[in-house]
Amino acid sequence: MEKPIIILSCDVADDGRMQMRQEYFTAIADAGGIPVVMPPYVERSKIDEWVDRIGASALVLTGGADLDPQLYRERPVDGLGRVSLTRDVYELELFDCAMRRGLPVLGICRGLQVINVALGGSLYQDMPTQMGEEFGSHSREDILHEVAFTSGSELERLVGKQFVLTNTHHHQCIHRVADELTVSGTTVDGVVESVEWPEHSIVGVQFHPERMTDDSPEMARFFEEWVRMVSEKDAE
Repeated sequence: MEKPIIILSCDVADDGRMQMRQEYFTAIADAGGIPVVMPPYVERSKIDEWVDRIGASALVLTGGADLDPQLYRERPVDGLGRVSLTRDVYELELFDCAMRRGLPVLGICRGLQVINVALGGSLYQDMPTQMGEEFGSHSREDILHEVAFTSGSELERLVGKQFVLTNTHHHQCIHRVADELTVSGTTVDGVVESVEWPEHSIVGVQFHPERMTDDSPEMARFFEEWVRMVSEKDAE
C-alpha cells in the first residue's frame, strides 16, 4: 500500500512568514504518511488546483493563533489573542475543499476549533475570562489532564484507551458544538477535548498528540491508526 500524501496547514506570522512546529510533520511521517505543507493560499481556485495536483489523501489542520470571533458572529472580548484573517480564510477554504473531495480531516487544537466554526459552532474566546480563572490551567502545557473518551467512539479506537492523560496548551475551547459534530472526549471540568463526524472521517482534538509521541504509546498509536485509516480509505 502506497504511503498517503497528507496536507498540513501552516501558521502565518505577522510578518507574512509561513511557520510550523516540526512535531506535526514528524508525527505524520513516523506514522507512515507523507506530510506536505500547503502554502497559505486564500484564493479558492489555487487551493483546489494545488490539492488536486499533489493527489492529497487527507488534511491535518494544525495549531496556532486564535480565530477571529466575527466568524461565529461575536465581538472580541478581553483575552482574545493574535488573529490572522489570512489564515482564517485559508484554512476555512481548505477545510471546505477537503470536505467536498471526501478527504479525511484531523484537526489539532486550533484545527478542532476551525472545524467547529466552519460547521456553524462557536468558541469561548478566552477561557479564564468567560469560564473562570480556574480554567487557566488549560493553557499550561506542563499540566496533564485526563481525557475520557466516549465508549465506542472513533477517538477511543484511535487512542486505544477510554481514559488517557494528555497535554494542554489552549486558552480557547468549544462553546457551542456544531450540529454535525459529536463530542467524544472531555476533561473532568467539562472542557470539550475531542469531536468527530465519523461518516465524513472527521476528527478533532483540543490537545497536542504530536508533542507526546516519544513518551506516550497512546499518542504514537493515535497517528499510526489515523494514517492507517487514511490509507485504507485511499485504497477503496
